Amino acid sequence: MAEVFSGARARFKINGIQVAYAGGVSAEEMVDYQPVDVLGLLEVREWVPVAYRCSLSAQVFRVVGSPLKKFGEAGTSIFPKQDDILTSGNLTASLEDKVNNGVVVASFEEVKAAGHTWDTGARGIVSENISFVAIRTKDESDIT
Repeated sequence: MAEVFSGARARFKINGIQVAYAGGVSAEEMVDYQPVDVLGLLEVREWVPVAYRCSLSAQVFRVVGSPLKKFGEAGTSIFPKQDDILTSGNLTASLEDKVNNGVVVASFEEVKAAGHTWDTGARGIVSENISFVAIRTKDESDIT
């Protein structure tokens, strides 16, 4: 019997370090297609793949003393400081099933943080939404 993956079982990691207080992760993987339109035919003759794109976003709760520009014990950053934007390296991100011995459900390679937003309200918990771009996404069928 298959087990349904749920947020309560999910663990979000960046560069192998669990992102504490992660509230949610959304991902998108898509292929861009261009139509081949020909004279004398109203229908599209063919759809041609021209690009592969993937992205993800994560919602994390803001913890004082743990800014995105300094993450983990090694002090790596999720979001680069302004002086480091041109030289910041790639990250890896993964979503794991902690019930099944950390089976990786999704892996994102050559990831860069593209933006982050946050909102502070008088009666609310502060969370940050981080958007990422990635070169490729893999799921269980791709991961060995």
